[in-house]
Amino acid sequence: MSYVLGVVAFRELKKLGMIDLPNERSSHQRPTVRGGGVAVMKTIVLGLGVIAFRRLDATLLVILIAGATLAVVSFADDWKSLKPSLRFLCHTLATVAALFALRSTAPALAVSYELTYPIPAVLAAVIGFLWFTGYTNAFNFMDGINGIAAGQAVVTSLGAVLITGLASGTWNDTPTLAMLVIGGAALGFLPHNFPTARMFMGDVSSAPLGFLLAVLTVWIAGKNGWWLMVPLSLLHANFILDTGITLLRRMARGERWYAPHREHFYQRLIRAGKSHQFVTGAEMALQLVVVLSMAAYVKCEVTQRLALTGGVLLLWTAFFTYAETVFVPAQRRQTTPVVVTETEPDCLRSHTR
Repeated sequence: MSYVLGVVAFRELKKLGMIDLPNERSSHQRPTVRGGGVAVMKTIVLGLGVIAFRRLDATLLVILIAGATLAVVSFADDWKSLKPSLRFLCHTLATVAALFALRSTAPALAVSYELTYPIPAVLAAVIGFLWFTGYTNAFNFMDGINGIAAGQAVVTSLGAVLITGLASGTWNDTPTLAMLVIGGAALGFLPHNFPTARMFMGDVSSAPLGFLLAVLTVWIAGKNGWWLMVPLSLLHANFILDTGITLLRRMARGERWYAPHREHFYQRLIRAGKSHQFVTGAEMALQLVVVLSMAAYVKCEVTQRLALTGGVLLLWTAFFTYAETVFVPAQRRQTTPVVVTETEPDCLRSHTR
């Protein structure tokens, strides 16, 4: 459905003049329609709305309204560029609504595989706030090249469905079905954005997708066991680590961490000459390895789970190290001045000895 809606959105967005022009921070080189993710969000709103009303699920309805509101504000940002303070306020309100909807799960966060240690509801709310707003922004930041955000949404949501089914024995609970809807909506949009971008997703879906994925992850863990937060969160390790390391590096250099930039590892690979198809393809291939590892995780003992967790972190560390080893020499070649030595033109050289 999102594919068909994307065809319609392409025409309408062009009429609105929502064209992303290349600039010094862009990873693309030709004008491209932005805001195409409106097709993704329409599909998600319809799908989650049907589930919420058929099941009379107030929790899903509140989360859906919060995500849809975030999408509307983000679409306005795609169109006219809103103030950062207004965007942050919207993210905060959506997060508070989600925390309210999930409040029954907050007092029993587990920090062990065998035992549940209740933590204060206020602390749980703070952790939830940081997770929801943090991943919303991380997902938005990472939507910078063809297919990476849509691909991430497909792999992480469907991966969460697989992991939840293996852990609980059912794929029919509300948050798992919601994940399935998100995966299908993102998959339908993907041909518009990868391998060649006919249009960009835009903030209209990158921000709410990050929000919904973060919220549904907590909801699934709250229903099926908090230990599931580990494998479900590790599905997002690439976006979390890339964003976190990049922001820390910029702050350490005294740069404004919130200012637009091209310092993410995936952007560095593009700047080093790698194609969008290569970078997105590599990330998604590694993500499939992570999904399979986390699917095995749910059936393993504690020591094996620790090994798999370390393996995922090591995998992304290796990928980011590769990005740096490619980027640094490429930058040196681009910044090293070319020394031209003056030589006598061939046409003036004497051919007699």
